[in-house]
Amino acid sequence: MAGTGVSNQPTVKPDSFGNRSLWQLINGTGVLRPKELVSRELTRNGKKILDGLSFYKKPVTVAGEQLKGKKLSKLHKDLVQKISQFLGVEELQSWELFSSFLSNDYRGSQKNLQHILNNERHTQALVYKIRDYYFTERLYLLQCVKVVINFWQDDDHPYKDELEQFMRRLTTDGNIMEKILDQFKGCIKEQLPTWETNGTMMTERQAHVWAHQNLLEQCELLEILVIFLKDLEINTDQAINLVEMFKRHGFGRHQKYKHILEDQAEPFIKRIGHLEMLILLEALDLEMVHGCTHLGNFDGHCILKDPSSFKRLDEVIQTLGSDPSHGPLLLSWVAIRMVYPTVTDNSLTRKMGNSALALRVFDVLYEILNTEPFSSKTSFVSSVAHYIVYNMLVNLLSAFDEGSLGGEREIKVLYANICKLLKQEFVAEDFWNKGLEEGLGCVFHSSRLKFPLDFGSLVRLSTSLACSGMDSARKIVEFWRKLPCYTEFLDRNSVSDINQTKDPLIWQLARNKIPYPGGSFKIDAGTLGQCLPMAGKRDDSESPIIQWDVEYNGWELLLCEIEMLLQQISLGAGMVSPMQVSRVTLIVEMVGAVLGAYPKAMEELDQVIECLYQLIHRFASFNPPPLDLMTSCIQCLTSVAKKHPTKVWHNMKQTGMVPYLTENVDNLAEVLSGQGLSAGLYGAILAGYECNQGRYPVTMAFLDFISCFIKPFFAEGREGDLMAPILYFLREVFPVFQKWRYYSSAKRETIGQKCLDIFHQILTFLTENRKKSNRPHLQEVCVYSLLFTEAGRSLLELIAMGADTIEMALIQQGSFEAAGSGAEMIQLVQMSFSVLNRLLLLKSPDQPLSPVESALSSQPAGRQTQHIVATIASYIYHKHNPRLPALACLLLKRLALVSRMSILACLGGDAETIRDMYLSRLQAVTEDLRLKVVILELLSVCVEAQPGLIEIFLNVQPAEAMTASGTDASATSANKKDLSLGKTSCLQTVLDLMDVKKQGEYMCPPDLLCACMDFIHALWAGLRDTAMSVLRTRANFWLSVCAPLTRDLPSPGEDDESQIAVPYQVRTIAFVLRILSEEIYTVTRYGIHRHSTKLDGKLKKVLADVSDANRWKYWSGYVRDCVVTQAEKSESQSPADNLADHPTLQLLMAWKNFVITITKLRVEELKVNNSLREVIMVDLMEGVQALVSGDFSVLNVKLAQISSAFLFNLIKQWTSSLSNQTRMIKELQAAIVHTLSNSKTLIPPIQVGLLGSITAIIQHVRLNSVVDMSPDKYLSVILPTTCSVLLQSTRQLPSPKHLVEQKDTQGELAAGNIRLKMQIVTCCLLEELILQCDRSEMWLPILKEHFILPTLMASMEVFIKGKQAVHYVQTVFLLLLTIAKYDKGAEALAMSGVTQHTCLSMISLYQDSDLFSKPGAPPRKDVAELHQNVRATWHGIYCICVDLYATVLSALKYSFLEDALHFVGAHQDRMQQCLELSRITLTPGALYEAEKTCDFIHQLSHFAREWRLHLSDSLIKLQTSMIYMSQAFIAFLMRPRYLQHVLEQQNGQKGQTRERTSTSPKQPRLQAQSSMEDIDSPSSQLLHTQHRMLTILGMSFSCLRQFTPDLLEILYEQSMDYSEYEPFLALGFSAPSVDQDSTPSFGTLTTCVRDVCVRFLTKLEPKPGSSPQRSTSPVSGITQVISKSLVLYVMENALYIIMSQATRYLRDPHLVSTDKQLLKRELGTEMNYFLKELERYLRKGTPVSPNTSSTSLSPRTAQSGGPLLGRSISQTSFAISQETEFFRFVREYVTQVLK
Repeated sequence: MAGTGVSNQPTVKPDSFGNRSLWQLINGTGVLRPKELVSRELTRNGKKILDGLSFYKKPVTVAGEQLKGKKLSKLHKDLVQKISQFLGVEELQSWELFSSFLSNDYRGSQKNLQHILNNERHTQALVYKIRDYYFTERLYLLQCVKVVINFWQDDDHPYKDELEQFMRRLTTDGNIMEKILDQFKGCIKEQLPTWETNGTMMTERQAHVWAHQNLLEQCELLEILVIFLKDLEINTDQAINLVEMFKRHGFGRHQKYKHILEDQAEPFIKRIGHLEMLILLEALDLEMVHGCTHLGNFDGHCILKDPSSFKRLDEVIQTLGSDPSHGPLLLSWVAIRMVYPTVTDNSLTRKMGNSALALRVFDVLYEILNTEPFSSKTSFVSSVAHYIVYNMLVNLLSAFDEGSLGGEREIKVLYANICKLLKQEFVAEDFWNKGLEEGLGCVFHSSRLKFPLDFGSLVRLSTSLACSGMDSARKIVEFWRKLPCYTEFLDRNSVSDINQTKDPLIWQLARNKIPYPGGSFKIDAGTLGQCLPMAGKRDDSESPIIQWDVEYNGWELLLCEIEMLLQQISLGAGMVSPMQVSRVTLIVEMVGAVLGAYPKAMEELDQVIECLYQLIHRFASFNPPPLDLMTSCIQCLTSVAKKHPTKVWHNMKQTGMVPYLTENVDNLAEVLSGQGLSAGLYGAILAGYECNQGRYPVTMAFLDFISCFIKPFFAEGREGDLMAPILYFLREVFPVFQKWRYYSSAKRETIGQKCLDIFHQILTFLTENRKKSNRPHLQEVCVYSLLFTEAGRSLLELIAMGADTIEMALIQQGSFEAAGSGAEMIQLVQMSFSVLNRLLLLKSPDQPLSPVESALSSQPAGRQTQHIVATIASYIYHKHNPRLPALACLLLKRLALVSRMSILACLGGDAETIRDMYLSRLQAVTEDLRLKVVILELLSVCVEAQPGLIEIFLNVQPAEAMTASGTDASATSANKKDLSLGKTSCLQTVLDLMDVKKQGEYMCPPDLLCACMDFIHALWAGLRDTAMSVLRTRANFWLSVCAPLTRDLPSPGEDDESQIAVPYQVRTIAFVLRILSEEIYTVTRYGIHRHSTKLDGKLKKVLADVSDANRWKYWSGYVRDCVVTQAEKSESQSPADNLADHPTLQLLMAWKNFVITITKLRVEELKVNNSLREVIMVDLMEGVQALVSGDFSVLNVKLAQISSAFLFNLIKQWTSSLSNQTRMIKELQAAIVHTLSNSKTLIPPIQVGLLGSITAIIQHVRLNSVVDMSPDKYLSVILPTTCSVLLQSTRQLPSPKHLVEQKDTQGELAAGNIRLKMQIVTCCLLEELILQCDRSEMWLPILKEHFILPTLMASMEVFIKGKQAVHYVQTVFLLLLTIAKYDKGAEALAMSGVTQHTCLSMISLYQDSDLFSKPGAPPRKDVAELHQNVRATWHGIYCICVDLYATVLSALKYSFLEDALHFVGAHQDRMQQCLELSRITLTPGALYEAEKTCDFIHQLSHFAREWRLHLSDSLIKLQTSMIYMSQAFIAFLMRPRYLQHVLEQQNGQKGQTRERTSTSPKQPRLQAQSSMEDIDSPSSQLLHTQHRMLTILGMSFSCLRQFTPDLLEILYEQSMDYSEYEPFLALGFSAPSVDQDSTPSFGTLTTCVRDVCVRFLTKLEPKPGSSPQRSTSPVSGITQVISKSLVLYVMENALYIIMSQATRYLRDPHLVSTDKQLLKRELGTEMNYFLKELERYLRKGTPVSPNTSSTSLSPRTAQSGGPLLGRSISQTSFAISQETEFFRFVREYVTQVLK
C-alpha cells in the first residue's frame, strides 16, 4: 500500500523482500522488460538469490534489542515482536517484512491499520496475513533461484546473457549445490513450531499451515536440485551422502511432524520421494553409462571409473529395497551391474532386480510421469524427469530383454511408460536417431513383429510418436505403409488353408487369406509363415503363433478393423465386441495424432476419415455409447476440419450429432425461450451419460470441434450454420457447468475455458459489412444470451471469484510456475474479463438494461457482500500474473465508458486502499509495463467518465501555509489559492514516469510514454483546472511534454525492429500536439487580441526552442510520410472498432487541431511564417494526392476525408501564403479527377474538401484582384471537372422521400446527406468560377455541353415539390441568379426552361404555411447578407426566385416578357398580399420579400402597356398596393420613435400568431404616433429597418415613374395624350398617418422629401471637427447602414413624381380651376418650405457624390429610368455637374409652374 505506511518508516531495503516482483521481472514469460533493468535487479539481489531460504535469519538477540534504533510507536514495536516470535525471524527482518507487506499486500488505509493494532483479535488476524505473505515470498525466492538455474543456458530465453553472467558470478561467490543442500537440510531438520516456542498464536491449525509450507519448500528445493544436476557431475562421496540423506528422510516419509499430517499432504510427500529418487538417478548419469557401455569402458564416468567407488556405492544401494520409491534406483543399478566389468555376483544382481520388480518399479515410474509437476507440458522439471526415466529405460532395455522384466502386467505398465515418454519431442528425436536396434527401439520393433496379434502395443506406441511432432508423425505414416509381417494364432487358419513345408516350423498358405470378411486386405497364396515359440505360454492348450512373411499396408488393415466394427453394429447392438470397440478407439486416436501433427496425410487416410462419420452416427445412439471412441472420432475430425471445414461440417450434420434448429430464430426474444432448439445426439450423451459419470470427454472434444469452425465460417459469411450448437452451449453448458459433478476437478476450468474461447472468437469478429438480414446474427445472439440469460450470471460468477480465491488456489497447487488449479483459474478469469469487455462494447444501445449490466451497476443486497465492481478492482492485488489485473483494468475502463454508474460508489470504503495499490504498482520500478499502461488508460477515461474516482487519484489540495515543495509559486495566479499535490496523487507518479531524462530509455519506453501523454491530454481535454494549474508550475513539465517533438522518428516505410515502437511514438506526438492545442486555446481564447501573452513562460521557451529547430516543418513532412505510407498499403479493410485508435489517423487529427488552433490564435513563439504555411499546405496536398490515388479502404477514406477538410480550412486562412496558387488549383483538380476515375461512385466526404479548397482560392483571387491569376490559366481545367462532378453528384442525390425519413429535429442537413453538401459545394465553386470570369463565352459553352442548367433545374424542382433540401435549392437559385446577370446566361436560362421548372412549383412554398410566422433573415443582416440568406428558408428561396425573374427580365426584356407575365399571373395574389402585409408586419422577412417584389414590379413596369393589355387587373392591384405601402413606410420613417416602439413590441411577441402581430402597431400610442422627434441613439434594428424601407421606397418611386407622364414631355409637348396616365396622387397635402389608411396624396410625397429625406441627409452629414475614427455617436452608426446616395435617390424620384403628377393635374381640362389654384398654392408652399430646408442643409456642407454609395441597390436599378431625368441620368449628372443643378430645376418649376 503506497503511502499508508507508518509515520517515520525507514525506506524498505531493496534486497529484503519483493521476491514476487523479482520473479516476474526475470521470468521472461510476460511483457519483456529492458535488459539493463534485469541485470541491475539481479546484481542487487545476488546475495539473496544465492542464500535462498538461509537469507532469513532466526532471532538471536533479546526481544526488542534490534528495534532500539527505530523510532517506533509501542503498537508497532509490539506487532513486530509478535511477528518475529511467531515466524521465527529476526526482528529487523520482521520489521522489513511488515513494511513490505504494507506496500504490497495490505488492503486497508492507515486509519484502518491503527484500528487493527488497537484490537488484539484484529492484530492476530493481521499477523496471520503477514505470515501468508512471508510464506509466499519464501516460495517466490525459490522460484527466482529456479529461473536462474533453469534458463542461464537457454538460448531462447530473452535474458539468457544476463542470467549467464549472473550465474557465473554465483559460482564464483560460492558452491550453489552446497547452498541448496544446506537449505534442504534445514527444512527437514526444522522442528514443528508450538505455542511454547512461537507464542500463543501458534495453534494446531497454524502448525498445519507451517507444515504445509515446509513440504512446499522441500519440493521446490528438490526441484531446483533436479534442474541444477542435469549439467553437473558429482563425485562418489556426494552421491553416497545423497543416498544416505534421502534414506534417512525415508524418501519424504520421515517428516518430523508426520504425526499431524493429513491426507492433503500425501501428494506432496510422494512428490518429495519422487524428486529424491530422480536426483539419485541423475547422480548416476545414466546417459553416460549407456555411452560407456558401447565403448566398453567406464573411464568417462565420474563415479564408475573407479571400482572402489563403485563398490562403496554398491554397498549403500544394497541397503535399499524396503520402499517402492527405491525401485527405480535399484533397477537402474541392476542394469549398471549387468554391464559393469568387475561385477561377478549375478545372483545378487538378480536378487536386486527381483526386489525392484516386487516393489512394482514400473508403477512407480508411471506414477511419476502422470503426476504434477512431472506431467506438465510447460514445466522444465517435467522435461528433466522424462529425460531421466528415458535414459533409465534405455539402459534397462539394453541390458535385459523385455520378456525378462516381469510378467504380462509389468510389461503392460512398461509399455505405458514408454508411450508416455515417446510423446516428448526430444525423446522421439533420440528414438529415431538410435533406430530400432537399441533402447526403446527394441520394444517398438518387438511390437511390430507381434502385430496384429498384439494389436494395442504397436498402435499406442505409434500414437505417442505421432504426437511428438510433424517429422515423427511423417515417419509413422511411412512406417505403417510397409509392415514386414502379419502375426496371428496358428489355429486362425484351417487345415485346408495352409500346407506344411520341409521345415516343421515353416508353413505356406494354400489359398489367398482374407482376415477380414468383406475387406480389401488379403495375404496372397504361397506366402510362408514361421511358427514362433511361446515365451510366455500359460498352458499347453494355447495355440501356437505363426508369423506370415508378407509386406502389407498397415493403413488398409486398420481400415478393415473399422469396417468390421461397423459391420458388427449393423447386425445389432448385441453383436458389437468390446474388444473391437477398444481396437477402433486406438486406431482413431492414432489417426487423430497423425493428422494433428502431419495434415498432409489426410489424402492418404481419406477412407479412414470417411468411416469416422459412420462411427459417430451409429454409436452416438448406442446404449451406453463408447465415450472414448466418440471422443477420439470428434478429435480426429477436428484436425480434418482445420483444413476442410465445409466438407466436415456437412458430413457431421448428417450424423445427427450436432444440435440443430427445427425453426429459424427470427428475433432475440426466441433466444430466451429456446424454441426450436434440438440437442441432437450430443445433448443426449451429455445429459444421459457424461453428467452421470462425472467425465466429460465428448463435451470437451465437441467444444474444440465447434471452435475450429468459427474463423473459417465467419470468413465465408456462413456463421449462421453454427447458431444451433452455440445456442446449446449458451443454454445448457455454460450456465451450469460449474454445478456438474466432476471425476477430476481440473476439467471444470477446462470446460469453462473452452466455452469462453468460443464466445470470445465470435465476439471479436467484425460483422459491419454483413448483409442486413431480418434474422439476428450469430454475434447478436451471443451478445444477447450472455447479457440476458443465465449464461450472463455464470460469467459474473467466474469474475466474482476474486483475487483471494485465486491466491489460495495458487498456494494449494504446490508450485507457482507449474500448471495447476490456480493457473487454470487465472486463465478462466482472464477469458471471462475479455468476454465481458467485448459484451459491453457490442451491446446494442437500443436494447434495455440487461441483467448483467444491472448486476454491475446495482448495490449488493447486504452490506457484507462486496460489490462486483469492487471485486474487479481488487484484482489489482493479484501479483502472480500481471495480465489478470491488466484485464481487470481494461474491464473497468470499459465500464467507465459505457455505464453511467459511479465506480467510486461501488468501491465504497475500499476506494482509498485500492487507489493506493494502483499507484503503488504504477510507480514500482519492476512492475509489468503493460499493467502500467492499462492503469494510465483507465485514469485517462475516468477524467471524463468518472469524476469522483479521478478526484481521489488526482488528490490536488490547497496548500496549508506555504507553497508546496517543488511548486513554482510565481506561476500561480494571485487571485487563486496555491495548490499542491497530496501524498497519494497520481500526478507526481505520472510526472516521474514521463520525466524528460527517462524518455527513450528502459525506464520510460514508448508505450508507457504514450499512456502518460494520453492521461495528460485527458486532463486538458476535460478542463481539470486544478490539476492543470499544478502541472503548469512544475519545472520540467512542459519540457517533458514537448520533448518528443524534438526527436526524430523512424521513417514510416522502414521494415525493422524499430517499427514495433513507432505506433506508440506516433500516438505520443498526437497527444502532445493535442495538449498544446488545448493549452493555447484555453489560455489565449480570453485575450483581447488573442495573442499568446498569457501562456506560461516555460511553455513559451520550449515552443521557441522547438520552432528554432525548425521542427514544425519536420512534423509536417512526417505527417505527410505517414499518410503516404498508409495510402500505399493494400489493406482491403481496416478493423472498424480499432479505426479511431490508428496511429496515422490520430496523428493527422492532432496535427489538424494544432495547426487550425494556431491559425485562429496567434502564438508568436511558434514563428509561423508564410514559408512554413506553404510547406504545411503543400505537404498536406501530397498526402491527399497519395490517398486518392491508393486503395479506398475504410481507413484511407477516413484519412482522405480529414485531410481534404483540413486543407480546405488552411487554404481559407492562408491562401495569400501560397506562392503558386495556379499549381495548387491544378493539383486539387487532379485529385478530384482521381476520385472520379478510381471509383464507380463518388466519395463526397473527400471531394467536398477538395472542391471547397478550389473555391476558397478562386474566391481569394477574385476578392483580392490577384494580378498573376488570370482565369485563362485554370478555367479550362477546373470548369469541365466541376461540371462532371456536378452531373455525377446529381444522379446520386437522395430522394425527397429518403430525406423525410432521415430529417433531423433541427431541420438542418442530416449527417447522412453528405451528397447534398457536396452538391452545394460544387454549385458554389461553379458560381465562383463564373464570377471570376467576366466573359460568358468562356464558361457558358461548357455548361451547355454538360447540360448543367437543365440538370440542376430538374433536380431542384423535385426537391421544391417535396419541400426538402432547402440549402441545396437555395444554392442552385443563387447560382442561377449569378448566371442570369449575364445576357447570354439569362438567355440560356430561358432556353433551359426556368419558367417551366419554377413558376408553378413556387406556389407550394407559401400555400400551406405562413411565411411571415418566422423571420426570413436575421434582423441585423445587410442587403448582401440577406441576399445570400445564410439561414436558408423556403421563404428566402421564394424571394430569390422573384429576384431571378426580375434579373432575367432586365436582361432579356421582351424575350422574357411572356414568362414574366405568366409568373405575375401565377403569383399576383401572393405579391399583393406581400405588399399589403409589409405595411403592418415589419419583420425582416416581410420587408425582404417586399423589396424583391417591388424590384420585379419595377422591371415589369417598363412594359406597362403590354402588362395592362394582358393582366390589367394585376397591374391595378399591385400598383395600388405599392402606393399604399409607400405611404405607410413614409408615415413610419417620419416617426422614428413610434417605429422603434413597434419593432420592440414585435420582438417581444416573436412566435405568436400573425393576427396578433399585425394588430400591435395599431394599438393606441398617441404620444408616439404624434411625435416626429428623432432618436438620439437609434437601435441597430431600427436603422436596418429604415434602410430597408428607404430601399423599397426608391424602387416603388422608380416604378411609379413608369405610370406618370414624362416630366419634360408633359411640360413642353402640348399634343401629349395625358389621359393615358391616370393620376394616383390625391389633391391633399396632409402628412400620412399610421393609424388609418388615407388616400395617398401630394402631402404623402412632400412629407417624404421634407420630413424624411432632408432629415436623413442632415443626420448623415458629419459634424464639423468630429473624428470618424474616434466617433461613437449615432451618426457614425447610421452612416454605416444608410447611404446618402440612397436618400438622394429616394428624394429625387419623389420630387419627380410630385412635379409630374402636379403637371398632369394642371393640364387636365376637366379639373376645376379652384382645385388647380389649391394645388398651386399648397404645393408651392410645401415645395418652398422644402427648398428652404434643403438650402439650409446645403449651406452646412456639400453632399458626397452618390457614386460612393454602397451596394444598396442592385446593378440593374442603376440602369433604368426615364429618357431624360431617369435615375441613372440624375445620379450621374449629380455626380458630374453642379450638385444643386436638379434642385435649381425644382426651384424653377415651383417658380414657373406653381406660381
